[in-house]
Amino acid sequence: MTELGQRLKEARNDKGLSLEEIQSITKIQKRYLLAIEEGNYELLPGNFYTRAFIKNYAEAVGLHGEELLEEYASEIPKANADVPESLPPRKMRKPSAPSKSSSASSKWSSVFPSVLVVLLIVGVAALIWYVVQSGDQKTNQNATTNQAEEQVTSDENSGSAPNSDEVSKEDESAASDDAAKDEKAKSDDEKAKDEAEEKPAEEKEDEPAPKMEIKKVKSDTDHSTYEIANAEKFEVKLEASGSSWVALTGASDKKYVYESLAKGKNVTEDLSSETSATLRLGSSPNIEVYVNGEKIDIPKEPVVQNVTFNFKKAE
Repeated sequence: MTELGQRLKEARNDKGLSLEEIQSITKIQKRYLLAIEEGNYELLPGNFYTRAFIKNYAEAVGLHGEELLEEYASEIPKANADVPESLPPRKMRKPSAPSKSSSASSKWSSVFPSVLVVLLIVGVAALIWYVVQSGDQKTNQNATTNQAEEQVTSDENSGSAPNSDEVSKEDESAASDDAAKDEKAKSDDEKAKDEAEEKPAEEKEDEPAPKMEIKKVKSDTDHSTYEIANAEKFEVKLEASGSSWVALTGASDKKYVYESLAKGKNVTEDLSSETSATLRLGSSPNIEVYVNGEKIDIPKEPVVQNVTFNFKKAE
């Protein structure tokens, strides 16, 4: 057993952890962890994985991975220059079921087309009614005109025909009455149509804007899942009260933060373009996490923690 292996084993025993528990925390197979403790680096799958496994093992038992790699640099195989020394976080879990507010929004979206169809039918019915009314009024006007002409003809034949002024006044009165009826029917129809169009808009304006909600939907020993709903943005802030390795990766596989944060360093990243993100902390007690200004309660034990954020942007 090498000096490095002995030191890792002692740190593990001090925390009362078994190799199986270290395997659960770091996701590194037990046989590789045992090979590290015994100094059998040839059993590991390459120099890059050797250094990455040692670093993750060290952080899982409360040691500083970077400092340990530097201290035992002569003992540990050198990694290739073109690959990073820490393992990327595992793929994030599938997003959880949508929230109640999302279901309500989907329900309104499915009902809205039906409301639109009903309004369209009402508008068409009103237009048909208006055309029929106009046709009836025109027929009545023609009948009145024909009746007046018949009366004039009858009066002429009987020798007592009314004068032209009386006929003209009767025609003007009938036309005025018909015009008033047309105007009233048109006004009532337009008023009903305007009310039908304005009603959905008024109902929509009365709906309160949904409030941003951040809730924990799943929690394991070393992995928590949070859902962010009704938010216009997705902003993550990290504040380091001590040294810790941090990896923040979006759903697009973009690495927003991938480094060891020193004490007093703060990092803020805008992930509004992502639907989700994963956060891996090498020492969770040394990092405070905020999402859209709201502090996230992340467990402090075990020290290595994985967090998944699922982001649902407000519609």
